[in-house]
Amino acid sequence: MLRACLIVLIFYFGFIFQGCAALEYFDGSTKKEIEQFRMTKEEIRNQMEKFKVENVNLQRQVDTLIKEENQRIRDQKKNKIAQMRDKDEALNEKTNELEEENKTVRDENQVLTEKLAKLQLQYVALSSKYELEKNIRKLRVKVLSGDGHLNSATEIAKKLENMGYKIRLINYASRSNFSRNTVFFAPKFQDEAHRLVSRLGGNTISKVLSWSSVFDLIIVTGKGSLRIVSRKK
Repeated sequence: MLRACLIVLIFYFGFIFQGCAALEYFDGSTKKEIEQFRMTKEEIRNQMEKFKVENVNLQRQVDTLIKEENQRIRDQKKNKIAQMRDKDEALNEKTNELEEENKTVRDENQVLTEKLAKLQLQYVALSSKYELEKNIRKLRVKVLSGDGHLNSATEIAKKLENMGYKIRLINYASRSNFSRNTVFFAPKFQDEAHRLVSRLGGNTISKVLSWSSVFDLIIVTGKGSLRIVSRKK
């Protein structure tokens, strides 16, 4: 009985091994082809490993290029910023120079304006003086001695001529008891008479002519007029 079981087992395992061998070649592949297939898989695995290494290297190269490009862009931006800063500084310096020039021009204009104003005042003064002298020259003026001394009338006449007046006549007054120098004036020459009184000063007074005369101003010397003229020389 035992021998029969052993025989059955031997047949059973033999059948199994033969079945496996039969299945192994069931797809028509030979043993050599199977070995080649196994080798191809190994090569593919090796290629995959190689691709992985190359991919890593390529990624490193890409990262390096990206870093270099980013650095280049940053450097360009820094250079542009530096150039813009330099331009701004140059522009600020130019602006400051222009402001200084404008200030200088304003100061010069102020000086010129003040000089022009002074010149205008001088021109007005000279024009007024010229007009005054021209008007004075047109006045008909007579000088009379009112203190009994013709010298007093002569001295006053000289003083008036130095002022620009044109003396038409020097003579004695109808009386010789005038106490003060007196400027008689025709009614429309009151301003000229007051101006002359101010210029003569001293004890000079003015009065309107109460009689008709061909003269516009008549100056009559009074007592002490010679001393007054001497002090003013």
